[in-house]
Amino acid sequence: MSTAANTNAAQTFVCALSGQSPVDDAVATPSGYICSRKLLLAKLSENGGVDPFDGSTNPASLDESALVALTAGPAAAPPRAPSSSSLPSLLSALQGEFDAVLLELYDARTALDATRRELSSALYQNDAAVRVVARVARERDEARAQLGEYLRSGAVAGAEAGAEAKRPLEGGGDGPAQAAKRAKVGGAGGGDGGGIPPAVLDRMSATWKALSKGRRAVAKAKRTPEETAANEALLRGCAEGGEKKVNLGKSSSRAGVLCLAATADGSHVVSSHHDGTAVVYGAAEGRILGVLTGCAGEVTSLGVAGLAGGTLVVAAGGSDGSVRVYALAGGGDEEATLVGSAAPGGTVSGCSVHPASTADEPIVACAAGDGVVLYQATGADNLAELARVDAGKGLTAGALHPDGMIYVAGTDGGEVLVFDLKTLAVAGTLKSEDGAPVTSLSVSENGYHVASASSSSSDPSVSVWDLRKLKLAASVSAGGVGRVTSVSFDPTAAYLAVAGTESTTVRVAKDWDREVCALRPGAAGGKRKAGARSG
Repeated sequence: MSTAANTNAAQTFVCALSGQSPVDDAVATPSGYICSRKLLLAKLSENGGVDPFDGSTNPASLDESALVALTAGPAAAPPRAPSSSSLPSLLSALQGEFDAVLLELYDARTALDATRRELSSALYQNDAAVRVVARVARERDEARAQLGEYLRSGAVAGAEAGAEAKRPLEGGGDGPAQAAKRAKVGGAGGGDGGGIPPAVLDRMSATWKALSKGRRAVAKAKRTPEETAANEALLRGCAEGGEKKVNLGKSSSRAGVLCLAATADGSHVVSSHHDGTAVVYGAAEGRILGVLTGCAGEVTSLGVAGLAGGTLVVAAGGSDGSVRVYALAGGGDEEATLVGSAAPGGTVSGCSVHPASTADEPIVACAAGDGVVLYQATGADNLAELARVDAGKGLTAGALHPDGMIYVAGTDGGEVLVFDLKTLAVAGTLKSEDGAPVTSLSVSENGYHVASASSSSSDPSVSVWDLRKLKLAASVSAGGVGRVTSVSFDPTAAYLAVAGTESTTVRVAKDWDREVCALRPGAAGGKRKAGARSG
């Protein structure tokens, strides 16, 4: 601040602004600083009379009357006054310029220090804000994931039940409560109220929990561009004549395959024909493993699943209103065995083998007449009805969710009903715009989407519904395939196949309009010509 020293009995002062000794105008400020009067007055005139040494947020004012003049000891002789026309006059002018530079440098350093402090504070606040935003975004994403998982699970019905009477779903004017009359529940297997027996329900719930964890991993799996290119090259190879022909036997009735079903790993394929039989083909064995008979009409729906121990379970629904469940030992060394049959009434569609099935007690879900029926084989000739959910309208197609707790069914009025098998209620209603009967349904392996189509619609298109939001996700034009007869997701949920009377196309999931390849019947020999896609 200030220094004083005795040198040869003379006292010398140092200016706090310039760092040099004042000649004859040393003054002291009330704050205890020693300066040159001339420099200090110049500084006060610049900053509006504020004490330049007061670093507080509200600095005190300072005027010339508050300054205390200082004089050196008697041994110090005052300097001679310079003449205006002498060399000392010129040096005095230079001294004034030098003093001004010193004052400007002092102000610059002060401003720089203040700017550095402000910048440091701003950077700290920005970093804190970024961390808060990142945390909030992460919590939001986790909440969305939990909500989506809850809606996709079997608990979706409870949440929807309270809101059904207040809000309509996509495509319809009335909600599921009005449309399904609160889903009347019946059935003989429920014991004390028509519900699923507790032991079976516990088994289904345990399977749902195990499959849900694995399905989340499949949904998050990312494929490299090389893997995607290899998959699409394989599909295009089929379209270019690289498909493998298999012999599914000769029907005693007219030729043609009514429907197809395959296990999740593609090891077994089941096809039905016009003579009421179904053929089981083993891809690894390269031959027919068994022929399933007994249906009085045409087999209109098939479901197949490979169980532990190599047992193959096939569920077949017929136009005669019957459901039959067959068991076939691995390898096809033994003949197929009829496990049980039932007559739910009406044309059966959407036969599915439940993932909680065992070789001794397989569980089958199907859409028949105006309701969804759940059966279990118990060793008797007839299937035991576990539960029935009445939809109040004719069902024309059906598909089971990969986790086994949700069943999706299409109606003759163009609606897609979402059934919760845990509460045996209609959890949601999705309605198409044209109202044409839904004839084909498929649920993606990750459980996110449902594809529906109508073979009687004038507009060849496929509706893709989002099960998490219960609304239409996309309307995919199926021009070029003719009348749409079937839709199906692949086991990885990455592609959607759309089959029609003229061709079969494969599209990319979530990029629905992009066709990977197509299969079109050739002119002779049943060969297929390459278009750009594969079925």
